[in-house]
Amino acid sequence: MRHSLVTRMLHLLVAAAIVVQLADSQLMRVPRPGRLVTGSEAAAFGLHEYAGLASMTIIALFWLWMLIRRQGTSLGLLFPWFSRERLVGLREDVALHVRCAARLALPEPEHSIALSSAVQGVGLVLALVIAATGTIGYFDWTPGTSMTGLAGAAFEVHGTLANVMWGYLVVHVGAALLHELLGHRMLYQMSPARRAGTGIGRSPQARTVDAGGLRE
Repeated sequence: MRHSLVTRMLHLLVAAAIVVQLADSQLMRVPRPGRLVTGSEAAAFGLHEYAGLASMTIIALFWLWMLIRRQGTSLGLLFPWFSRERLVGLREDVALHVRCAARLALPEPEHSIALSSAVQGVGLVLALVIAATGTIGYFDWTPGTSMTGLAGAAFEVHGTLANVMWGYLVVHVGAALLHELLGHRMLYQMSPARRAGTGIGRSPQARTVDAGGLRE
């Protein structure tokens, strides 16, 4: 799958925003009534607020770009949940990954995109909801006051899904690194530094899949 420079740049910015926000959330302390907050914790919280607004902007631009772009992963592959045909393809791809895993291998990405695309779609939805609920809380809540009403509900969803995003990040990055070890060069494929017109590069030893199953 070939991706345009805009897609690769936005993907990098979204990934950076998620990592920065998750890391910063471990350093900050939310100012609430009766809670003591140190200077560094308050600074980290302030950074989280403004970086969150920037993240919302980046993620919104990515979603907008997905709607208008003509190259890259289709919306149908990213969100296969409303198509019986797409769901059948996803189920077959999951079965293929299970067969390959039994042989300590992974299918060639070019021939197995249903699962990875669906996982990417889940991550994009997670990122959008986390950023949107944080933005709602930012505009509806005054730091130092109790979280109630809309802001309280938004921050509850925000915190819960942020914990889910930790798990998603581990799985997503782990899968990308495993593909790199197998020679699929997934990180290079999504790098903004990749030369235009080049697709997935792989070493001669990279594992591939054909209609007859796995071959090496």
